[in-house]
Amino acid sequence: MIKRSDSTSKESLLPESSPVTVISDSMVDDNGKLKRNRSILESMHRWLARNGKLVVIVLTCLTLSVFFIPPLKILLRHEGHTTRKQNKTKQSLPEIPPCDKSPWKPNEDLRGKCPGDLKPFPTATTISECASTCCSSDDCISWQFRSDTGCLQGKDVRLGMEKDGVAAWCSDHPPQRWQGQYLIPHKSITQNNAQHVLTKEEIRSNGCNEQTWNPDEQIGQCFGLGDVKPKASGSAVECMKACCADEKCGAWQYNKLLGCFFSKGMHGCQGDDGNPVKFEPFVGRRKFMEGRTYVDKKGKPWQQSL
Repeated sequence: MIKRSDSTSKESLLPESSPVTVISDSMVDDNGKLKRNRSILESMHRWLARNGKLVVIVLTCLTLSVFFIPPLKILLRHEGHTTRKQNKTKQSLPEIPPCDKSPWKPNEDLRGKCPGDLKPFPTATTISECASTCCSSDDCISWQFRSDTGCLQGKDVRLGMEKDGVAAWCSDHPPQRWQGQYLIPHKSITQNNAQHVLTKEEIRSNGCNEQTWNPDEQIGQCFGLGDVKPKASGSAVECMKACCADEKCGAWQYNKLLGCFFSKGMHGCQGDDGNPVKFEPFVGRRKFMEGRTYVDKKGKPWQQSL
């Protein structure tokens, strides 16, 4: 039963024996309704008490989504890219007959030029024949094939950054277009006109001037330029200037992906006769040689990246 408390009246509305709930004026609004006697914090406390486990689960899921899912996505994308790259590599490499007698060195392809070290073998007219005849011959260690050159065979070669073994060397990169120029007299240099032959000084002066140089003089890969020069690999201009700053430098070449190379001279330039096949990769293998270590100049094992 309800008894109203009033400052001006203390009269009881019900017998004293009845249960009484006393409501003060401060708990009643202008319309005589009960005011809220519980705060928002108290309501939240009761809600959390009933749903605490659910809150913990939701917060855990949010934490996982923020800190773990993004790295997981990156990892999955990387693995997917690696798998696609491996599959693409496998699909791009032609089927090569195995050589049980002297197995081919695994996980590599002689796809770059081997300047003058492999000789034509005209009786083999396909990749399979080129590989099989090399396998059966004790005189053949390395072979290459491309539609314009046909089958090429020869002795052992170094590949890429390898420094052990024989002097013969093959590029580990497929043929690409380069920029480059001689700074010394050479038969490939175009003369100004038939009446005037450029002197040694004029050739170097013209080649070291951005107004008169000819960076497209040698667009096919040349050889004999040594290792890459990282500090001059920012552009063709940087490469040319670095070569010109060295009195002993007589030729340079630059490729955006491979960098700058220069030395006192170069040889075996691929040239460009308008045949696009010249810039297509070779297919080739070499036999694994027991006596070799296949290491770079620091003595570390070197492996071609396919």
